[in-house]
Amino acid sequence: MATSGEDSAFPTPAETPGTIAGKDYTGLSKREYFAVHLFEGVISKLSVNCTLQDKANYAVEAADALIKALTRES
Repeated sequence: MATSGEDSAFPTPAETPGTIAGKDYTGLSKREYFAVHLFEGVISKLSVNCTLQDKANYAVEAADALIKALTRES
């Protein structure tokens, strides 16, 4: 099963007017969820010479690479 960064990390159906049952979800996307956890590691491991923005960018790039690898394996 292919994964997409836009898929919901923890699907909870959105129950607001205008949403499509079984298609619209609330909460973090997989990309956001992966990036949050990767950022935790990046903060603790990367050089103190890196800016916080550099660390955030690295975490997002790593999340995108993880999603790409997971998609390729499916």
